[in-house]
Amino acid sequence: MAKQTSAGTAISHRDIITAIREGKYAPIYLLMGEESYYIDRLAEYIADNILTEDEKGFNLMTIYCTRETNVGDIINSAKRYPMMSKYQILIVKECQNLLKFDDLQFYAQKPLETTILVLCYKNGTVDRRKKTVALIDKVGVVYESKKLKEAKIGRAVQQECR
Repeated sequence: MAKQTSAGTAISHRDIITAIREGKYAPIYLLMGEESYYIDRLAEYIADNILTEDEKGFNLMTIYCTRETNVGDIINSAKRYPMMSKYQILIVKECQNLLKFDDLQFYAQKPLETTILVLCYKNGTVDRRKKTVALIDKVGVVYESKKLKEAKIGRAVQQECR
């Protein structure tokens, strides 16, 4: 479940949750991998724990990507400022459907500090050699959720139940 980032440090879903509990938010989270449970859980945790219930009405947005989704619309939404809150959260689900995923590098070069962009890329990974991933890793968090092996499923379920 822990994966080496391009910077060489291991990061797990628990590390991300701990940082959020401590109030350390990254401007961009790229959550990718074969194990979609952790991707969904992290996106849900970010949405539930950064904004209050009152702030969510104006400052929490979810976009479900299809082949027709325009990356420019995602960038425009991310560049919007929050209303009556310190942050806005933009969760982009099904990023694997984006035809021009690499165009997100234009936002990753200079992300807004008031926006928390969560990119959920399921059932695969983005090539870490791409400039977009390198930029996101530089300013934010790149997390890869590897598929659990059968021998480790029981232990993972026990840890989650605790």
